[in-house]
Amino acid sequence: MQPKEEIEQLRQLINYHSNLYYNLDNPVLSDTQYDELYRRLQELERLYPQFASADSPTQKVGGAASQAFKPVQHAVAMMSLDNSYSPDDIREWHARAVKLLGYENFEMVVEGKIDGVSCSLTYNNGKLVQAASRGDGKTGEDITANVLTIKNIPHELPNAPQGFLEIRGEVYLEKKDLEKLNTQQEDAKANVFANTRNAAAGSLRQKDSRLTAQRPLKFFAHSFGQGDIPVTSFSAFIDLCHTWGFDVCPVRTKATQIADVIRFYNDFESSRHNLPFDVDGLVVKVNQFEEQKILGVTARSPRWAIAFKYPAPQATTSVTNIIFSVGRTGIITPVAELEPVPCAGVIISNATLHNFDEIKRLGVRTGDTVIIERAGEVIPKIVKVVEHKGTQEVCAPQFCPSCQSPVYKEQDEVGYYCINPACPAQLHARLVHFASRDALDIDGLGDVVVRQLVKRNFLTEFADIYHLTFFHLLQLPNFKDKKAQNLLNAIEASKKQPLAKLLFALGIAFVGEKTAEVLANHFHSMDNLIATSLEDLQHIPDVGEKVSQSIYDFFHDDKALAQIEKLRMAGLNFIQPQQEKAGRVLEGKTLVFTGELKTMTRSQAEHLAMQYGAKTSGSVSKKTAYVVAGEAAGSKLKKAQELAVPILSEEEFLKLIRK
Repeated sequence: MQPKEEIEQLRQLINYHSNLYYNLDNPVLSDTQYDELYRRLQELERLYPQFASADSPTQKVGGAASQAFKPVQHAVAMMSLDNSYSPDDIREWHARAVKLLGYENFEMVVEGKIDGVSCSLTYNNGKLVQAASRGDGKTGEDITANVLTIKNIPHELPNAPQGFLEIRGEVYLEKKDLEKLNTQQEDAKANVFANTRNAAAGSLRQKDSRLTAQRPLKFFAHSFGQGDIPVTSFSAFIDLCHTWGFDVCPVRTKATQIADVIRFYNDFESSRHNLPFDVDGLVVKVNQFEEQKILGVTARSPRWAIAFKYPAPQATTSVTNIIFSVGRTGIITPVAELEPVPCAGVIISNATLHNFDEIKRLGVRTGDTVIIERAGEVIPKIVKVVEHKGTQEVCAPQFCPSCQSPVYKEQDEVGYYCINPACPAQLHARLVHFASRDALDIDGLGDVVVRQLVKRNFLTEFADIYHLTFFHLLQLPNFKDKKAQNLLNAIEASKKQPLAKLLFALGIAFVGEKTAEVLANHFHSMDNLIATSLEDLQHIPDVGEKVSQSIYDFFHDDKALAQIEKLRMAGLNFIQPQQEKAGRVLEGKTLVFTGELKTMTRSQAEHLAMQYGAKTSGSVSKKTAYVVAGEAAGSKLKKAQELAVPILSEEEFLKLIRK
């Protein structure tokens, strides 16, 4: 393709997707995919300046103003930020700023980049008189009536300067509110929103402000537009906004070295998922206004600021096939095989569809173009179909895809099950779970090795693990003496794991790590648990009726009991070690962990707390004894502050239990 032809095609394509994103709130590309097109166009225009055009998307900001609202001319252009996705990009930006300023150690402010909708608020003598969207950067739309419904936007500013004052920021929706909104959309047979940004944009552009008022929109102040303010730096301006009653992003730090910016970016990457709102990156700004003036702006972006973005948690791809996966409990889960696509820093080729009701809700079929999401480093899922290309409707199977046994479904449940206990797929999944880190922690006995051992009939049940020998292991690909010995050592060490770990490993329906810990601490031994009555189980705190019945049924099943006896003969520990009463300093207290801990995972912290007699919970209430807050703690910390629940740092928690 000739350069001129490619440039024209890219301009048309980018304009098309800009309209979908900015005006229709219905993007079909992730930010990363859009930016790839944009960067390619920038590069071609740099290499072939003879094809430059004032109408190019590289010379414009955002999309055109909507015709549904009255146009608003911005007194000062609302510009877009250049995006960077790598430390090299951010170093290049910093080097350009150093060259223009003539010195290195200028101060930068780094703050969370909220994934929302840009909004300008104009005050006159302290009173809110107009709100506008960004539009194309020069002309936006008047959304005053809708913005007035946002509860955390002050209508009057105390002690504000006289005359016009423009505060800019981001209108956003919290993640929990998106879930509620999409549930309402489904009930109303309306389109669901792919992410919080789309939901916020759609809510802000309602023609009837009463509908906007029903959406729990929020606002963060993050920029200065125009006016006379008594400060000389961005950080002081943000502090001033806070005194006026604006919410500001809690994720913020200062730096004078670009290495510190990159370090903050890396440290914040995982903890950002614990925030109640979506943060898709960081914004790095030169702090002093005087230095911002020296650096100036380009046609589209300020030179004194840049977005340092994380790999997009969403991507657009196509469904190549829909298969059915059988889990360790026999549940059959539909899985979409995808055209491989980069998403959140990895290549995604599969996504869960959860269940067949979800397939029906999405209307997904093989061949469809879809948006996938990998937020929070969890299993990717399909969140929306953007183009229907498939024709064959996906139906639940009548027979298990692994063993061909008839499929069973409870009348009031959404799940379909294979109830054949000898199903090979279930055996594989159960064995992998049994050996997993949170269960008996047999390092080296993962998915691939289990599959190889099952295929050779070396593993047919849990107890077979403890009869593996060098003879068995050396028949597997890539196994030599040392690797085989390491696995045998790990198998031997697993025999000493406490009862709670073994109970979780057995895969009893509805018994997770916490319930297994409760059962082990209550009964102290496997024999006591086997001998208990259903009534006794139902009286244990935190073990409900459904879970009690499942536990009782498991320990009154002949096959399960035979399996337990084989594990006893293999030498596994059936006793739960008990803490001395004096050491159970958290006896009867409920703890909630939130945020990113420094020395352990939250799962490890919860396990440690339970060893000292505590109960752990995922939600904060008046009955909560302590909230242990790590970095980037979100809504749980806020709820604890509202309820006056004592808040501990990780260090204070460790000091408390080790008195």
